[in-house]
Amino acid sequence: MRKFSVYVDESGQDTKGNLFIVGILIVDGEKTKLLADLENIERQSEKKNLKWRKSRHISRKKYIEMLFDLSYLQEVIFFGEFHDSGEYIHLTSFATAKAILKKAKKDEYKASVFVDGFKKKEIEIFSRGLRDLRIRTRKIRGVKKDENNPFIRLADSLCGLVRDANDGKKWAKESVDILMKKKLIIKL
Repeated sequence: MRKFSVYVDESGQDTKGNLFIVGILIVDGEKTKLLADLENIERQSEKKNLKWRKSRHISRKKYIEMLFDLSYLQEVIFFGEFHDSGEYIHLTSFATAKAILKKAKKDEYKASVFVDGFKKKEIEIFSRGLRDLRIRTRKIRGVKKDENNPFIRLADSLCGLVRDANDGKKWAKESVDILMKKKLIIKL
């Protein structure tokens, strides 16, 4: 049985439903190498441990460009893009379920899901949504601000990048295209 660690972040509640993005990272098995690589990329890009919106443009760009070379990340980073809906928690459950099923294919799995920014009640709704979609979970928990880690920050960066691309930023559009062509990110 495969064991997934699933890291989820979202962006766009401030758009009042115009654009909502969910970023999902699914780590299958050992996390040590990816953790070290992401920490190194955060350090070298000078993005550090900052979330997307709090980091400098030049650091964001360098961070994303450094991901281009991590070919072992193929088919582990997913994003859902939604328009004209304020059903944020349900959309987050839906995108997460879709990513897990895409990653699992037909294999048996159990997923430990870590979602950033949800309060206790929102986690309950999110969990119920995953159960309703028949996702096999081991545990589901929210990530507190002080527990933020490179995996959540990667999901956050993906959301920020996709949002910047939707806002018409040329470098972001080009980066999304490169990442998708290399299958380093997959649109759900």
